[in-house]
Amino acid sequence: MNTDYLNFCPRLKEIIDTGTTVNSKGEKIKTEAISTLNNIKVIREILRELKPIRTLEIGLAHGASALIILSTLREISPNGFLHTAIDPHQTTVWGGSSIRVINDEGYSENFRFYEDYSAIVLANLVKEKEKFYFAYVDGSHLFENVFLDFYYTSILLNKGSIVLFDDCTDRNVAKVIKFINKNYSDILQPLNVKPFEEPQKPSYKKLGNLLGIRQLIGFRKIIEPPRQWNAKFRNF
Repeated sequence: MNTDYLNFCPRLKEIIDTGTTVNSKGEKIKTEAISTLNNIKVIREILRELKPIRTLEIGLAHGASALIILSTLREISPNGFLHTAIDPHQTTVWGGSSIRVINDEGYSENFRFYEDYSAIVLANLVKEKEKFYFAYVDGSHLFENVFLDFYYTSILLNKGSIVLFDDCTDRNVAKVIKFINKNYSDILQPLNVKPFEEPQKPSYKKLGNLLGIRQLIGFRKIIEPPRQWNAKFRNF
């Protein structure tokens, strides 16, 4: 897939085409850990089908996924939407690049940002009884952090909403996915993301998918947690 798919978001297309963005001071910097085109397509097409008005993102980096979410929300919910993002290292590691481009693109009124650890922010959002219709989890890849992201997100999502986990080939993330499949399947139902993907995948990726290896894995929330206090624990 070439970047012509991104014509609806020229700023994102420019960032990916050039491999550069700007920091909080407006200085040009090279991008790292940018979302893949396939991930971008899956996120956008799911949003177009789901039509959410409140979305959540854990891990902001250079803001590619945030731009795709915000630009799509503007299309489908022009009368009001809010995207919430969490990243404790936006200033120190990413140079404030996401905040700069999001503000430059005119999304500041529809964007809420927490520069703190997700375990803290998500717990507070739960306490405040907030709800979201879509969540994208791509923050820390340590098992304990991903597990907490999953747990709190499962509470914060409305019934019928979708959560996507990135980098599921990472062993830490994969372990959390195994826990969900084994112990949370009555709450989070696996989502078939194939209809939203780029059809012209390289052969090695298609083979990996057939073997159950996927970078991006999604779930749809079908009932409210928590589980029964005496729910059977299944090894994962």
